[in-house]
Amino acid sequence: MENEMLGWLAYYAGVGMGLSGSAWGLAIAFSAALATDQKKFFGIVPLVVLPSTQGIYTLVGAILKRSAVEANPKVGGVLLLVGLACLISGIFQGKVCAAGVRAINEEKNTLGNGIISAAMVETYAVFSFVCLFLIA
Repeated sequence: MENEMLGWLAYYAGVGMGLSGSAWGLAIAFSAALATDQKKFFGIVPLVVLPSTQGIYTLVGAILKRSAVEANPKVGGVLLLVGLACLISGIFQGKVCAAGVRAINEEKNTLGNGIISAAMVETYAVFSFVCLFLIA
């Protein structure tokens, strides 16, 4: 009974961490975007919304692995690790996106370079999502 409760706690904490990472990263990125010229704002939105994917990974993982957690509560611990990875990558991806926005505003860089840079941070959230299916 105790292991079951801990498994479900880890499951929900993982989802919360992933969603929190997205919110935190989006706040960082959009804070930088608010200093952008109105004409450029909608052009940089693809860069600025990238941190939202961490929450999507954990939410989709939770939906797809719910029955696995019901069968074996220890699977919830794997989702906790995915949530932690998405929390951290979401925050740092937001910082990279903000740096990309600043570089675009200073006309030192392009949108493509900013997206590629942010995608490198995204890779580790994707790795954690893939591990969810390999481990659990």
